[in-house]
Amino acid sequence: MTVPAKKPLQRRHIEALVSIADHSSVHRAAISLGMPQPALSRLLSEAEDRLGARVFERSVHGSKPTIRGKAVITQARFVLRGIERLDKITDASGSTVKLGCIPRAMHSVMPYLLSRVHSQSSGDHASSGLPVFRMNVIEDSSILLFDALCKEKLDFAIMRHVAGAAGISSDFMAERLYEERPLIVCSAGNRTFGKRTIDLAVLADQEWILPSLETTSRAVLDRFWNDQGLPPIRSVIETRTFESNLALVADTPFISIVPESIARRYAGLGLVKILNVRPALPASTVMLVYNHAIKADTVLEPFRQIIHAAAHDALKKF
Repeated sequence: MTVPAKKPLQRRHIEALVSIADHSSVHRAAISLGMPQPALSRLLSEAEDRLGARVFERSVHGSKPTIRGKAVITQARFVLRGIERLDKITDASGSTVKLGCIPRAMHSVMPYLLSRVHSQSSGDHASSGLPVFRMNVIEDSSILLFDALCKEKLDFAIMRHVAGAAGISSDFMAERLYEERPLIVCSAGNRTFGKRTIDLAVLADQEWILPSLETTSRAVLDRFWNDQGLPPIRSVIETRTFESNLALVADTPFISIVPESIARRYAGLGLVKILNVRPALPASTVMLVYNHAIKADTVLEPFRQIIHAAAHDALKKF
């Protein structure tokens, strides 16, 4: 007896699944989509029948994805983004790529990425047959960028993790772009510290301006500090950006940590002084993280290659 083939999901089913996941409620999703709730419930039922699995657990508290449903929703978000790109693929102004970037990479990789994307979309390059891109860039912490990536609000994230690539879910690819260590800096006019090498234990008694607790920079520092058996750092203030740290350090007696590329740039401008410390703070990997399916995406795969090329350009300046 021939088993009838499963009917594939259609765009309306995929949009329904994603909307219900976004709103955690069939009722709220129906309002968002501008359709009656019974019609959306029928779409959900059809989608689950065609998938052969229950995607959501429904209760009076709303709709929550099942274990299998979480995998379905992740792929549904990606497919929906692909459909949106397909709709715009013939747009002469190029396909829009959603990129998340941590602050340090805005200083290192982003200038070269912008240059390459601009060059490819202008002049003779625009008529060469090479893909033309428009970028929608969000700057944020690694934690928030990864959350946005999981929700398919981003195509790529340039980010870090305390555990490196091993800390990234197997649902995603994590590729090394470059490694960078943080340096400890003080104001250029600070006379407390000279050119001699300073033991980290001495700096434990100083007052610091630190990255906020939810940043990977702080997590890496705290882990290393604890591994060295040093007393807790005393922070005067905690900020979310390196620019804030540098602005405060430049005019105060406090010290802070800053990525090496940024520290050397500000030191070259005579605004801060880099401290020679022992042991040196450890380097960490800046990664490109994205959905596995992007490798087969004819729009996004070329952009992935451009990001790697931009990182290579940046490394030449380190």
